Amino acid sequence: MQSFSGVMDPPRIALNFHLLVRSNCFHVISLFVFLSQGCLVEFHLHNMSLLASKLFLVLLALPCLYCANSSVTLLDRQAQVLLQWKSKLNDAYSYGCLDSWSRHTSPCKWNGVTCKAAMVPHGQGHSGDLPSVVNISLAGCYLSGRLDGLQFEVFPELSHLDLSFTYLSGSVPASIGHVPYELGRLHNLTELSLRYNGINGSIPASIGNITGLQSLDLSNNQIAGFIPASIGNLTRLKSLDLSNNKIGGFIPASIGNLTGLQSLGLSNNQIAGLIPASIATLTGLQSLDLSNNKIAGFIPASIGNLTGLQSLGLSNNQIAGFIPASIGNLAGLQSLDLSNNQITGPIPSTLLKLTFLKHLALQSNRINGILSPEIGFLMMNLTDIDLRINNLSGAIPESLVSLPQLRSVDLSANNFSGRFELRFETQVSIYLDGNTGLCGYWFYGLTPCEAEGPEKIMGKTSDRHHYFGVILAISLLCFICLTIGTLIAIHRRRKLPKTSTKDNSGDMVTVWNFDGKIAFQDILHATECFDEKYCIGIGGYGSVFRAELEGGRVFAVKLLHSSVEDHIDEKTFHAEIEVLTKIRHRCIVKLYGYCSHSRCKFLVYELIDRGSLASILHDEQLALELDWPIRVVIARDIAQALSYLHHDYDEPIIHRDVKSSNILLDRDFKAYISDFGMAKKLKKHSCSSWSTIIAGTCGYIAPELSSTMVFTEKCDVYSFGVVAMEMVMGKHPGDLLLPFFCRTEQLTKLKDILDHRIAVPTSDEEKDVILLVLVAFACLQVCPKSRPTMQQVYKALANRSCPTPVLKPLHQVKLQELHEFCGTVKSI
Repeated sequence: MQSFSGVMDPPRIALNFHLLVRSNCFHVISLFVFLSQGCLVEFHLHNMSLLASKLFLVLLALPCLYCANSSVTLLDRQAQVLLQWKSKLNDAYSYGCLDSWSRHTSPCKWNGVTCKAAMVPHGQGHSGDLPSVVNISLAGCYLSGRLDGLQFEVFPELSHLDLSFTYLSGSVPASIGHVPYELGRLHNLTELSLRYNGINGSIPASIGNITGLQSLDLSNNQIAGFIPASIGNLTRLKSLDLSNNKIGGFIPASIGNLTGLQSLGLSNNQIAGLIPASIATLTGLQSLDLSNNKIAGFIPASIGNLTGLQSLGLSNNQIAGFIPASIGNLAGLQSLDLSNNQITGPIPSTLLKLTFLKHLALQSNRINGILSPEIGFLMMNLTDIDLRINNLSGAIPESLVSLPQLRSVDLSANNFSGRFELRFETQVSIYLDGNTGLCGYWFYGLTPCEAEGPEKIMGKTSDRHHYFGVILAISLLCFICLTIGTLIAIHRRRKLPKTSTKDNSGDMVTVWNFDGKIAFQDILHATECFDEKYCIGIGGYGSVFRAELEGGRVFAVKLLHSSVEDHIDEKTFHAEIEVLTKIRHRCIVKLYGYCSHSRCKFLVYELIDRGSLASILHDEQLALELDWPIRVVIARDIAQALSYLHHDYDEPIIHRDVKSSNILLDRDFKAYISDFGMAKKLKKHSCSSWSTIIAGTCGYIAPELSSTMVFTEKCDVYSFGVVAMEMVMGKHPGDLLLPFFCRTEQLTKLKDILDHRIAVPTSDEEKDVILLVLVAFACLQVCPKSRPTMQQVYKALANRSCPTPVLKPLHQVKLQELHEFCGTVKSI
């Protein structure tokens, strides 16, 4: 090999090594090793000065030092950026989420940060297989600050970014920040979740640069603007959720490029325009929700191409036209909601092909035509049918009875006619009011059908002798029935002492849309004039009786105590009961009506067969059936029902007597709130309270009632907290209801108060149990204003998001910790 001799100019040496450094560190290091061995190359530096020699050696070593330290330089830069972002955030309520973020530890060891070795591309100042941050997940931390304060361009290998439920909005919405443009530089990102924050601004067009993105969730923010057409570049996207924002504009046609999309959620925005025809290319779509927007036009026939669709929601838009026949191609569809639109025309016969359909909601449209008799023979999986407020006509098909899974059918406010005297064998809630041409069984709110004339009975025969024979037979039958009725009346008169035997119209008032006298007599007969052997419960307002009427239908009848009757203002109470009969919610016991008679006053409810939550909790054997998942779901059902009454009903209603004995469970342990006889309406534009006599039950009443005598929704919230703790402990919470600073068990651990009759919560169940107790403590705050609303309670339980500080093994959680953090329930 050629040897080098002579004197090398120091600047030239520096330049040459600089070029070597820029070209490839690996070659420089190899050269250094090669020269150090002194085997093949001989340098003759005869005339080089000592200074030049030292400079040469330093320059020779620099590349090695540069390459040796480049592996930490990128990581240090990322750590610096994260720490700068942290310094701009208010993490006072993050519960230690960012405590591990320190200059003294590697970012790879920080909470919510994951690193791995990755090939960093040229142009970042480094190259090679270097460690880099690939995952930032701070979901559930309570932070406030600006999202765009984080320099995303420093994280070229970031594949997972989850800042959901971090509440970056803080207390000043103006400083929230917006979706940063720099997000578009994260080319390796596969999952991006920023849901449940306060992010505003618009979605940057640069988001289309994240071509590897598989999941994008920006839901539940304040994002405005429109959906950029560049969203169509995200061809690997499987899930896109932009729901619950303020997004306007149109759905871009480029959405059709997302051929791998499985879930598309754009609900609760301000999107207008038409459903793009390109949406038909999303053949892998399983869920499509465009509800609660301003979408107009027609449902495209090409929607039938989405053969994998399981859920389709287009409700609360401005969609017109017919339901396309191609909808019958969606063979796997389980939920179809087209309600509250301007859809016209008949229900297509192809809809009957949807044999897996469970939920059908077409209410509040202009649909006409008849209801196919085949519905009960083909759509055997239907559980809920809502066709109210349309123009459907004709007879109601008898095949409805054959639907084995049916729980609720609402055909009210249509033009159905004819006779409807069907008897459902199962407990089906059916609503038929508002069909003036319909007659039938009084229980369904219908006018009893008139008896058919002899001509119809005889098939309009002209045989005069046969005609008179039938008349004679009918007369004889009527005479026998009259005789039997007289005997029964005498028997009842003897059984009800000190009551009037008259049954004049003035003796009875009813809010039912049928002949109240018939109902009154039927119920008296079914309960043998409220014989105690039919009594299934006694409450503060009355005794509950089991009544089985003609056709096998069973009801719960609450006979009001005479002391309650004395305080009833008939006119006001009738008006309130009439409102309560219109409540329709899956977790509220249906109140069918109220009878006021000179003999007695009673309420008629749907009968829930398993009994009350209190009776099950207080039974050592039955309580074993209520495991932790069931108890959590029961609490969620109760919260949902109360949230509906307080926030979603036309006029807010407070229950005033929420307690475990008023929570009923069916065979599947589904919870129902009962006993609405004493509920009160709240006027929307008046003070949300009622000053009245103390109602409710001792041990469940909010503490402020003892001094204010004023009922508000927060009284129900407090009572819910008591019921929730009762489910957790298996008994009434007792002293735990005292203000926390007065308790002696401040250091008591949560595990010590749990119901020990059932197995301890598993690792998967612990989070839900901790959250339930946290919510209960929030509801039990002494100050009503400190309590969450039932809407916030239900949202917290439904989201199943627990604050980080209490997310630890259940046996380590203290009651004091839960009390300290219960204020966070309002923002979960």
